[in-house]
Amino acid sequence: MNLKFNRRGFLRFAGGGALGLATSGASLRGLSELNAALAAEEINVPRGPETWALSVCSLCPGACGLRVRKIGNRAVKIIGNPLHPVNRGGLCPRGVAGLQVLYHPDRLHTPQKNIASRAAPRWKEISWDEAIQTVSERLRMLGNHQRAHAAVFVGGHSGHLRQRLFRRFLDALGSPNYLRAPDGLDSSQFAAFLQQGVPSGLAYDFEAARYLLSFGINLLEGWGAPVGIMRAFGHWRDAAAGRRTKFVQIEPRLSITAARADEWVACRTGTEAALALGIAYVLITEGLYDARFVSEHTFGFEDWRDAGGRSHLGFRSLVLGEYRVNQVAALTQVPAETILRLGREFGRNRPALAIGGSASSTLPGDPYTAMAVHSLNALVGSVDRPGGMLVRPVLPGDQELEPASGKRATPNTIVGDGRLLPWLDLTRLPDAIRDAKPYPVEVLFIHGTDPAFSLPNGEDFAQALERVPFVVSFSSFWDETSAHADLVLPDHTDLEKWQEAGPPPSFPTPVMSLSPPVVTPLHQTRDTADVLLDIAHALGGPVAERLPYRTFEEFLREHVKQVFAAQAGYTFTTSLEETWNRLLARSGWWAPSYANDEQLWEQMKEQGGWWEPTYYYEEWDRVLRTPSRRFEFFSQSLARWVVQHREETKAMGLDPDDDRLCLPHQPPLPEASQEFPLLLIPVEVLPLAGSSGGHLPYMQQIAGSHLFEHWQSWLEMNPRTAAALGLTDREQVWIESRRGRIQARLRFYEGVRPGVVHLPLGYGQRQGSIWARRGVNPLSLLESKWGPPMGSLQAMPTYVRVYRS
Repeated sequence: MNLKFNRRGFLRFAGGGALGLATSGASLRGLSELNAALAAEEINVPRGPETWALSVCSLCPGACGLRVRKIGNRAVKIIGNPLHPVNRGGLCPRGVAGLQVLYHPDRLHTPQKNIASRAAPRWKEISWDEAIQTVSERLRMLGNHQRAHAAVFVGGHSGHLRQRLFRRFLDALGSPNYLRAPDGLDSSQFAAFLQQGVPSGLAYDFEAARYLLSFGINLLEGWGAPVGIMRAFGHWRDAAAGRRTKFVQIEPRLSITAARADEWVACRTGTEAALALGIAYVLITEGLYDARFVSEHTFGFEDWRDAGGRSHLGFRSLVLGEYRVNQVAALTQVPAETILRLGREFGRNRPALAIGGSASSTLPGDPYTAMAVHSLNALVGSVDRPGGMLVRPVLPGDQELEPASGKRATPNTIVGDGRLLPWLDLTRLPDAIRDAKPYPVEVLFIHGTDPAFSLPNGEDFAQALERVPFVVSFSSFWDETSAHADLVLPDHTDLEKWQEAGPPPSFPTPVMSLSPPVVTPLHQTRDTADVLLDIAHALGGPVAERLPYRTFEEFLREHVKQVFAAQAGYTFTTSLEETWNRLLARSGWWAPSYANDEQLWEQMKEQGGWWEPTYYYEEWDRVLRTPSRRFEFFSQSLARWVVQHREETKAMGLDPDDDRLCLPHQPPLPEASQEFPLLLIPVEVLPLAGSSGGHLPYMQQIAGSHLFEHWQSWLEMNPRTAAALGLTDREQVWIESRRGRIQARLRFYEGVRPGVVHLPLGYGQRQGSIWARRGVNPLSLLESKWGPPMGSLQAMPTYVRVYRS
């Protein structure tokens, strides 16, 4: 068939397609933009040879491998790297949008210095030499006055080895204060810390699971490694494999994840812990739990006595006494028949896996809910077994950095010796800055995150920045945080620098992605890692000795040598060769394709990285590191903390003698009032996951595909709720809480429970790109509290009222 189109014919064809698209419900805004693009003059693509280069996506923590098509030195297309074990050639919309980041018209081109006040800033372009000299002089002054510990570094989800370099830089200065942005996996990781003693590396064997219970986790909308999880989702439905995994989504709202699941269970908001414990009741009473695993590898299942002879409540007694099926059904509003069926299916279809604890990739959830869900895995023996919950081994070189001068006497900035979290909590930084305890923060570096926008206490963070004498941001764009800085030293984008990444969240085995720059930098920006190395050299002395590398590339080569010295793993390869390598490993053989570290370096650049494809199960000394060396239904670490902090526990309104503090349980639910009758729950959509991506037009255009909404915030409400309030679809409404009010467009959605409303996260920036300054930030309405036992600030379900604007 010979098809020939001229420009006029193509426009007629596109117009007919647009008519069909319009009748399907697509937005008129999208059609008008499509027609405008078709009517515009053709873009002349620069001439030059066509080549392909590898890179790594950092637009979410998934760290997918990329292949980038180039014409000359211009990147023109991004697809997935088929050799990368995380995405195997797949790519989500965020990865495709990498070109919009590279060519974004609102990028910062050069270093910026505020030459006026923070309240009324005036920005001046400066040279990199001046910027590095300014930072070096400030740090040298701190060191001369023995106050180097007053420097703080806040890092986002940047590359794994970059974070290692940032930590080493801070440690060389003499500061212990490296903080990272909160993660949606934090509550689950904290549960694993309390019940298994592992502070990091929580992972799941999704592909091998036969039954999956997801308690509010937005699996298909940006949680963990999105493309890797979507690959597992496809594997569950692979008819050729002769099996099908049942996927049950438990959440109040019909999300995209719930719509794609085999079954959606619409529970009452905030009752996921009770439902998990109700399922545990079925497993225990009907003998469907793994009695051998519970007997050999768990602690606190039965009632027990401590060394002082005091008796303690066990998990079995708690569940059987307080979470009977009829009680749970009344609380969760899930039929008792459904709870019974879920418990029986979960116990009989092994390996079974339960995940839960948070519905957002930026807002940590309730730790007790995470403990309740995590306990289901222990009940059916899905701990460090195929298809269950795993603990990822560390990458070579990931051992904790030793302080440069022996044991450090200086306390951490935001937490003292009594902290329970195994990481420093960024949400406590505003209070630490305001109170100047245990000492004032004098220099603050911020990279790869916008805490003034994305934290539950973002407004407090922005105000606290005014008290810090010297703030340096490495943002490539203006944002809420960089607007309060003294210096903004713009980072390269992904395609302009050496890219690397470690294993993404929830991925079970070590991964080290690696790629050289794809294109020559478009502006006078610099890789933050190279900037810090230059600052270290300018400081000289011990700092320069700890960081002797001239460039970040040298730092990467040094760590590739550590990978080679580990004598394990393989460079990225095809799925067929991966299967062969796993068979060799299980037979005790290791047959790499490289003979020395130089060959490993070259192959990692050519193929995208290195990984260890084989996971070794039931290494109990590695995955169970609690005081009892068992999985603890009753957390002894938490019990010790309560004993040592009785007054602090009482100040939280808790009884330090109540054993339930150390066991999974249903937390109290907030109550509605006559003034504020509707429960507001923020939701996350994939294009704006992580409260980022709002500055990219492509992400804005597809943000609300389930309602054909984009470019502005929308409020989801059940039509029955709206009818009771006298509201109509698509009208502008006010949403008001005790903290304030914001305006959005009302959208009817049958997938929302009556009495509950939802606003999408990721909108509402007030600084930066014109594309980002749209919509409203629901965090400005949410109430928050310091949640025990995690101790971090948790955004709480907040009651609001909605009325016509």
